[in-house]
Amino acid sequence: MRTERWIILASLWAVVAGGCARMNRDPADCFLRETDVERYEHGLVVCLSGAGGMMGETGNIRQGLIDGGVECAIEVFDWSTGVVLIDQMDLDANKRKAKALARRIEEYQQGYPGRPVHLVGVSAGTGLIVWALEDLAPGRHVESAFLIAPSLWHKYDLSAAMQELEGRLYSFYSPWDPVLALLVPVFGTVDRINGVSGGLRGFSPPDKADGRTKAVYESKLEQIIWESKDAVYGHIGGHLGATQPAYVSARIAPLLKRPKRTGVERNALALAQ
Repeated sequence: MRTERWIILASLWAVVAGGCARMNRDPADCFLRETDVERYEHGLVVCLSGAGGMMGETGNIRQGLIDGGVECAIEVFDWSTGVVLIDQMDLDANKRKAKALARRIEEYQQGYPGRPVHLVGVSAGTGLIVWALEDLAPGRHVESAFLIAPSLWHKYDLSAAMQELEGRLYSFYSPWDPVLALLVPVFGTVDRINGVSGGLRGFSPPDKADGRTKAVYESKLEQIIWESKDAVYGHIGGHLGATQPAYVSARIAPLLKRPKRTGVERNALALAQ
């Protein structure tokens, strides 16, 4: 058993240390818009990879969303330097890139008012999604956000980000994720905490959360734990399992296509907060 553990660690280290550096790119120029122009009329989905950006996860997500009948334009924010540890640990750079994501959302909403925007991120990329939501200009909102295997600390205060959502924040987690179980406790979460990530345990409100914060968690956060039945879609509990096209098509696309909240629902939520 000990030998198997070291084999797993050695294999994961090879992934962590790898990557082709893309360190001098301007984040504002990293939105890959390989999508039909007509799709922008239906809304926008922006996908973010995990640290390293080399496992094809955004391509898989894009294919799964298309297979699942999502009609929105699908862009990829190619934020990664190509080096896993830099992506995971460079907090200042990641927050600058998150600002570029926020500006892209605002740019799209300026050109296509009233259309929904959705964000889908993997592992370290989920941190950029949360920070981008926190950085949106007043009056700008996103319809929904999807955090796949988030490497954010499990008690990171998500309330400010969730208040910028018209719909919900969906978090997909697995207690069997080897990357989050073995490596993140060593190298730290993307928000630079040496603790358990939300992608491994699920998120919970901060220890000293007030009633308003708890209400936001209750109304806005929907967490989806890995189950053995998900294996039929190619997700066997691992770090990138929820990015498999079949899983995205069956489990994520229907959530993304949920109808927007009615005015009555929004008013009820505001009163609850």
